[in-house]
Amino acid sequence: MNWNSIIADIIALLALCGWFTNGRKHKKETESIEADTRKKDMELGKQYVDEFKDNIVKPLQTELRGLKREVTKLQKAVDKVNDCAFSNDCPVKRELQEQAAADTASEK
Repeated sequence: MNWNSIIADIIALLALCGWFTNGRKHKKETESIEADTRKKDMELGKQYVDEFKDNIVKPLQTELRGLKREVTKLQKAVDKVNDCAFSNDCPVKRELQEQAAADTASEK
């Protein structure tokens, strides 16, 4: 056997081992980068959800609570209409009855 071919084979084998080691190293780096990207995506998603809650949900909840209070007040006032001394000729009562009749007719 020729020493030159043996040395060339050893060099080729060492180069191949280096390539294999670099390939595994590259694969681990790629997996690490992908994991970091997934983590950043999750954090960004959480940030979007938190901003949505702060900017959309909380103001709407506040508005809804206010509307519920107003509807409760209105319901109490409407419930007291029949107790009013002027209920026979009450323009508000008449208007509410007309609206209720119109709503019933439009549902049919």
